[in-house]
Amino acid sequence: RRLSACRDFVDARDVADAVARAVTAPGPLPRLINIGSGTARPARALAEGLARAAGFRGRVDEGGHGSRRSPAVPWQQADITTARTALGWTPRRPLDDSLADLWAAHDRSAEPAR
Repeated sequence: RRLSACRDFVDARDVADAVARAVTAPGPLPRLINIGSGTARPARALAEGLARAAGFRGRVDEGGHGSRRSPAVPWQQADITTARTALGWTPRRPLDDSLADLWAAHDRSAEPAR
């Protein structure tokens, strides 16, 4: 239950691409441009995807004390229509790829220096 809140997870590299497009746009932009994946997913999907990327084969335990905010805001999803029309931007990286890359980067940073 604690991981049932749905959020719009987006890869930081996709966010960086959107920022680069915004700062190099040839003309005025709308005051507000939402950047996200455009898809709400349960936080459980994030936890399970990261566990998969790490090779963890156990069970994700949701019995701990979670955020008080998550039950109060059970669903969030960005409307990325303006990003698409004003910047020609859409996210390119699926959540599973983002989590695999995140875990791989963590593994590399944990290796001892040579």
